[in-house]
Amino acid sequence: MNTNKHYYGDSRLNNYCAYCGGPAETEDHVPSRCFLDKPYPQDLPVIPCCHKCNHEFSKDEEYVSCFIDCMKANTAIPSRIQREKTGKTLLHSPKLQERIASQIRNFGGLTIYDYEKDRFEKVIRKLAFGHLAFENDILLCDSTYNISMRLLLEMSDSQRYTFFQPYNGTLLPEVCSHGLEHVVLHYEDGGVHSFSSFWNTVQEGRYSYCASPDGNKVKFVVADYLAVEVCINMAV
Repeated sequence: MNTNKHYYGDSRLNNYCAYCGGPAETEDHVPSRCFLDKPYPQDLPVIPCCHKCNHEFSKDEEYVSCFIDCMKANTAIPSRIQREKTGKTLLHSPKLQERIASQIRNFGGLTIYDYEKDRFEKVIRKLAFGHLAFENDILLCDSTYNISMRLLLEMSDSQRYTFFQPYNGTLLPEVCSHGLEHVVLHYEDGGVHSFSSFWNTVQEGRYSYCASPDGNKVKFVVADYLAVEVCINMAV
């Protein structure tokens, strides 16, 4: 890990893993590059983490990323997957391909996705805590949370409109944080009335996210298909 690198507005947080709170030994991209396609965007969000967290998420992220693309194609057959990266991964990982294929079931025209919920939750937690650490300079390792997950194609127009609305907040993110650069101030005659965040597009068609100015919510879209929102139960 580059000990001279500036990760947070408060440099004292550089010594802690954003996912578990342990000693930071390396760094991690948020989102992981398995959710993105080459050429990768420049200046991907990076946060400090420990070696254990950096490595133990890899297989789960690969599984989640591939499963989402298989859901889009309604199959785990590599040649039928639209995304080339996922097709190649499944082709070279027969066990992963067989595992996902066994979890996509068709019953008289109705497709059931029997995905591994614990692996999805593990990856979603990582993404949410990573985004909030990067944007708001806060470590949430011990915080509880609630996950809402929907497919964009199953959402009504009004539900999609609501989901893509930016967050409003009453508190500004930490001084010098990335989140402070990503808020819009709304004024009334008496001065600043409220703050709102905006969506950050990491890679068009692959990944975008929006973190609340208050640091207690984040939502993101993976592959223009899966819409996720995570609400943090902040300690009083």
